[in-house]
Amino acid sequence: MATITFHSMADSAYLWTAMQVADEKGVEYRLEPLELGSEAHLLLNPFGKMPVLQHDQVVLYETLAIAHYIDRAFPGPDLQPADPLGQAHVLRWISIVNAYVFPVMNRFVKERLVRPAWGFDTDAAFLQSARAALLAQIRQIDDAVGDDGYLVGDQLTLADAFLLPHLLFFGRTPEGAALLKAAPRVAGWLTRMTERPSYVQSDMRRAYETFRQLPAATPVLWTAQ
Repeated sequence: MATITFHSMADSAYLWTAMQVADEKGVEYRLEPLELGSEAHLLLNPFGKMPVLQHDQVVLYETLAIAHYIDRAFPGPDLQPADPLGQAHVLRWISIVNAYVFPVMNRFVKERLVRPAWGFDTDAAFLQSARAALLAQIRQIDDAVGDDGYLVGDQLTLADAFLLPHLLFFGRTPEGAALLKAAPRVAGWLTRMTERPSYVQSDMRRAYETFRQLPAATPVLWTAQ
């Protein structure tokens, strides 16, 4: 029997983050589908975002709050360091993902792959202008994860769960694949993440396999060089 409920559209990247946190903790959950912007949705989150967590009488929105709650409310491996500086680095990386990575990578994937698949024109100026930001983000991730680590130290934390959906799908674009090829430490991190049971058994993996059926974008617009 599910311990918690996530209210969300099934293809929400932040739902996948919340689900991975729950899977890493060993917390059973179920998904209650939401219609975006519906009355039921706005009753759960007046800002119209998702997911929303429900645990008994607790109803909680904002994925950082949800991830923190799951980590602290349930037994299982700790997904945040015990020391203040380690906690600060986890929060810093989650902030980086939310403020910088998500807006660029998520839009890049949509412009590069999703819109053409649906017959819509793409924003060519954005695709070109995103290069500098994406290069900077990959460099920062590369510095953080090193040869065999995670974003904060040598154990998975909440920060890694926030980054995974965005970098995973960005790597499906030819430009993302080129950046990963030029940054083997980042590619190694992505491999470690996708080998974890929390990904292998997840809806994110199944969504990614479906996403891979979209026509490949060609030619490559730019590379890491």
